[in-house]
Parts: sequence; structure tokens; C-alpha cells
Amino acid sequence: MSALESSVSAPSVSSRVSIEDFSNYTMRMQFKKKNITDDIFQQFEFEPQVIMEFEGDVNQAALEWLIAKLQAPRIDLGAELLVFSDYREHNKETVLYIGATLDRLLIGAEEMKIPKIYKDGSLRELCLSDITQFEKSDNLLDFLTSAEKQKVIIKGIENIRATEDDHYIPGYPKYTLYPGKSIIKKYLSRHIITNLFPLHEQEKLKLIARKWYTLKNYFKPQPIDSIQEYFGVKIALYFSFLGMYTISLIPPALIGIIYFFFPWQSVYKEATFALFNVIWSTVFLEGWKRYCNSLCFKWGTIESSMSYYSFEEPRADYYGVISRNPVTGQLEPEYPKWKRVLKFYLVSIPIITFCLTIAFLLMLAYFWGEFWMKKNAPQNLGIISKMYSLIPAVMYAITIGILNSIYRQIAVKLNKFENHRLPSSYENHLILKHVLFDFVNCFICLFYVAFYLQDRELLKTFLGTILITQQILGQLNEAMVPFLFMRRRQKQVDDALKKSEDTLQENSIKGNLTGSQSVSTSYKKQAALEGMMDRFNGSNDDYLELYIQFGYVYLFSSAFPLAALWALINNFIEIRTDAFKLCRVFQRPFAESANNIGAWQQAFEVVGIISVITNCALIGMDPEVQKLLPSTLTPVNMVLIFVATEHIVLAIKASIALLIPDIPKSVSLQLAKQEYAAKMALKRQRLRDAAAKKRALIEAWKRRPVSGSDDTM
Repeated sequence: MSALESSVSAPSVSSRVSIEDFSNYTMRMQFKKKNITDDIFQQFEFEPQVIMEFEGDVNQAALEWLIAKLQAPRIDLGAELLVFSDYREHNKETVLYIGATLDRLLIGAEEMKIPKIYKDGSLRELCLSDITQFEKSDNLLDFLTSAEKQKVIIKGIENIRATEDDHYIPGYPKYTLYPGKSIIKKYLSRHIITNLFPLHEQEKLKLIARKWYTLKNYFKPQPIDSIQEYFGVKIALYFSFLGMYTISLIPPALIGIIYFFFPWQSVYKEATFALFNVIWSTVFLEGWKRYCNSLCFKWGTIESSMSYYSFEEPRADYYGVISRNPVTGQLEPEYPKWKRVLKFYLVSIPIITFCLTIAFLLMLAYFWGEFWMKKNAPQNLGIISKMYSLIPAVMYAITIGILNSIYRQIAVKLNKFENHRLPSSYENHLILKHVLFDFVNCFICLFYVAFYLQDRELLKTFLGTILITQQILGQLNEAMVPFLFMRRRQKQVDDALKKSEDTLQENSIKGNLTGSQSVSTSYKKQAALEGMMDRFNGSNDDYLELYIQFGYVYLFSSAFPLAALWALINNFIEIRTDAFKLCRVFQRPFAESANNIGAWQQAFEVVGIISVITNCALIGMDPEVQKLLPSTLTPVNMVLIFVATEHIVLAIKASIALLIPDIPKSVSLQLAKQEYAAKMALKRQRLRDAAAKKRALIEAWKRRPVSGSDDTM
């Protein structure tokens, strides 16, 4: 079946498609059955799912060659997708609008083993021969979610591989191709393709937005399942984590209010609040593991790392000497591990150390400014004097935010320089650098005040100022500034398209769509606008903000009890601003699968462990606590008491973590049932195979020639 045939003969996407319709269609197009009427096979309005933008001076041969690959049947190593090519007069660039027919999406979903809900409530890999037994199969247009359709299309695009006959990209002789390697990744790495992103589905997006960030639903639960169906599992897990973390802040925030406004004996309230926070942070992180596993089980990704997603291909930017992979047998770059290790120790670590030194010097500059301000600020002016005293802390908080932004760019450049082979390795090393940079930059001053200066009042003031200032700046930087830029770009696109509307129609170069099948002007305008939006670079920066906030709340909780309250207020706003920027400010990201939040889980747990040490040390250094201890104790004895107390709290923390199972019992039971069913199905298949072999042997025995039968007669 050619892509052209499927573009003309596919079921209408503007009408309801039943099981019988698809069954007949599949039989006619895939199995060549006869006596099927053509009533249900109508032309349809083309709905592009993915947009591909090219550099302005792209070679026409390279463009046409790629379009042919995208349209070609998969039996000919193509993607078998629908493609419409368009030339934008206002910015002199070529754009491809890419979609797929219903049968291509369903067959692709089956091949990718996408899990769907069976009518008995279980989760099973999609099987088209048994599709009537799946939920929502009465209308196949709505059977696959938006994220699943997107996955099938991008998988088809990425799976276009170079063959033995493809030596280089047509029109670019220097851009060598190697058999078995992704052609699209080559186009992207050489910047022939300048932009590749999925197009928003406006109606679905409006429904999600209405439930997600409008004032009417501001304090209602997030539509997590709808987010997962539209944006994919990875983004849904981030918002699930943000939502659960926000709810977990309510108890420490309430206790902090009581602690702040209704004081009692200082020693006991500090110890009680610190112990509660340490235990509560453990309960939250363990509870998140359970909730995360429940969500991943419901979405069918709890075992994804052991099945479909277990094999990772090298990153598109990975470079090295081309050699044959001993596992796959394909030609791919190979880079010596010792070179990567040398780069890490001789380049990355010195640069990281230099950046951390700058953070330390900046901290000293802050204290010098604090001292100068106290000496020269006007006295006895009430609130004005108080505001003067806060200026150094506010300036330091702003500087921290600027340095964090610079450090993150440095971390990305160092990570690329180290040339990690796999995407997972690249991301884990990037997270490590981000965490190290931001932890030192944000917390070094707090540690200095708490344990060197031992000024609890300064620690309280400084922590509150830093936390609130960074939260305000973060909200402005994340949502308001990008939104203003987006509004400006939208006006530019409207003006450009208005001037060149006729030219857009005349210069359209159709791909495998014919007649009335073309890209509407609304899609062209939408694609042009979204193409000018900033790319969404993942949730790492958002996780990093939560990570730093988590440290502010729990590392020095006994010093500033209102930290949880300010974090709670910020996070209620953060949920909606993050949702807003994802829906309105940034390009729609490609849906990604995940079975947890990755290395961030360990990063939060490490902060939880450090918080035990810092809070025990703060309480141990309190003069009131020292008065309660016998005066005969030496400094060594006091250190030993502190270490013993800290170890007891750590033991309690570890016990709680062990007592709370990571996977809920109901999920474990369902996983066991699925494993048992899979084993029994395999056993039955083996029995059927054995029976078939036995029958074949018997038939062969019966048909054997009987030697010497004439002699016996």
C-alpha cells in the first residue's frame, strides 16, 4: 500500500469510525480481501500532527529526497506518512506538515506495543486482531490519545534509516550517511532541519486549559490523566510530583504558623518542629514513590525500562570514529571512555571548581555589603531602616538567580563537551552538575551564617529574604516575560501572513495529498506562530527550582518556620504558571514515556538526609540546649552526643522508608497477575507449537515410502 493510496482512501477523520469500518478497511488495504464496499472510504481534511521547518537555503534535492522517504511505504524503508510541503514567503523557508492515516496510526501503535485498557480492566498491549475487546474501541478516531498518535508519527520519522545505497544527503556531499543510522538525526545535527515540533490540537488544549489553570478551577485537582494523554507520561509525572509536594507542604506550613505566632519554650519547639519536618519529608518522598508507581501502572509504563524502552540509541550529537557496534552490528560513532574521563577530570572539574569559588567570593562580598550597610544606613527610621538592611540580601538573591542561569548554560556546554553516548547518561550527568552548582550557590551562604557566624537571627532574615525574592523573580521570569515575547511574535506572524496570504496559496507544493486535501490557512497560521515560540527544554529547570525550594524548607526548618508557608503559596501559583507556559508560551513538546522522575528522586532524598545533620547541628549549638546539658561535658562529649542523636534520627528516617513499600499492594497484585497470565500464554503457545510439530511428524511418517513391500508379497 502506498502513502498516496492511503491518503486518498483512508476513513474520514471528520466522522465516526467504527470497528466494522476499520476491519473492512484493514482487510482491503492490508490483506487485500474482496467484496468490501467503498462507502466508508471518503476523502478527509488533512490534520497535521508534526511540523518540520528547514533552513532558508535548503537544497531542493535534499528536501525532495526526504519527502520521498517520509511518504514511501514501510516495506520500502519509508515512514508511510502523509506530507504537505509549503513555502513561507514572509521568512523564505520551507515547511513540511506531517500526519498519518488511521490505519497507519493503529498499526504503528500495535507495533510499538502501546498499552491500552482491556474491557476486563487490565492493561494490555494493543492487538488489532482483538481490538473489539479494548475500552473506547467503539470509535477508533478517539481510541488513541493525542500523545500516542504523536509517538507513532515521530517514531516513524526517526526510523527512516540510511541504506547501503545512501552514501550522503543529496545536495550535501560532505554530509556522509552510514547504513542503519537515522536520517532525521543527521538533518537535525547539520541544521538542515531547523525546527521539529508537534502541533497543538486547539480544541483538546482548550479543554485541558479550562480545567487546569483558569481561575474557576484554581484550587481544584489537576487533570493529570488528561495531561498524560496530551503531553505524555514524563510531563504528567512532573505535575503530579509538583501537586503532591504542594499538598505535603500544608502540615509543616500550619505548624510553622503556630510555631511563629504562638511561641512556647524555644528549645522544645525547635526540636519538635525539626523532628517533624525530617520525618515528614521522608513520608512525602516514600509516598511519592507509591503514587508514582500507581500512576505508571495505570499508564502502562511501570515496566517500560525492562521492555520497549530498555534499548537506547546513541544521542544525535554523539560523535567519534565510525565503527561497527558489536551488539547491533550497525555502524555508529565510537568514542574512547578514557577520553571522556580525562575531559571530566581535567576540564569539567576545574571549571566547576572555578564557578563554585566565584559563588564563595560572592558570598564574602555580600557580608561585606551587609556590614557596610549596617554601619552607614540611617538609624531610628523604623521601617525605612529595616528596608535598608534588606537591600544586600535582595541584591544577593538577584545575583544568585543570574549566576544560576549562567551556571546552567555552562553545565550544558560541559555535558556536551564530555560527549556522553546515551541520552540517559547525558541527562543524569547534567542533573548532577545542575544540582551541584545550584546547591552550593544557593546554600553556601546559609551554611556560613548558621555554622560559622552562628547568627540565628541573621539566618532567619536572610533565608526568608532569599526564598521570597527568588520566588517572585522566578514567576516573572518563567511566565510573564515569555508571554510578552509570545504576544509580540503573534502580532508579527499575523502581519506577515496577512501580507503574504495569496503567496502562501500559490507557492504550496503538495506532497501526497490531492484535490481538496490540503493544509488549511488556520493550520498554516498556527504552525507559523508556534514555530516562533521558544522550545520547551524539558522539566529539569522546574525540578531544580523545586529542589532548591525543598532545601530552603527542610535544611534550616528550625530557624525559619514560615518557609513552608511561603513555599506553599508559591507552589499554588507555580502549578498554574507552569501549566500556562506549557499551553500558551512554549512549543508543544514531544510526548515521552517514563517510569519515575529519574535522578531527581535521589537528589531530594540526599537533601532529606542532609537536613537531619543541619537541624541536629542547629539545635545542638543553641545556647539553651547547652544549658540543659551537664556542665562537666567536654566539647568532645557534646560532639559525640550530637552524632549519636543525628544517627538515631537517621535510623528513624531509614526505618520509615523501609516500612513504606514503594509499590502499593494492589499494583503488586496486578503485576503478579499479568506476569502469571504472560507465563501461561507462553506455555500454551509452546504446547500448541509442540502439538503442531507432532502432527507434522505423524503426517511425514504416514507419507514415508514403505521399503521392501513388494518382496513381502
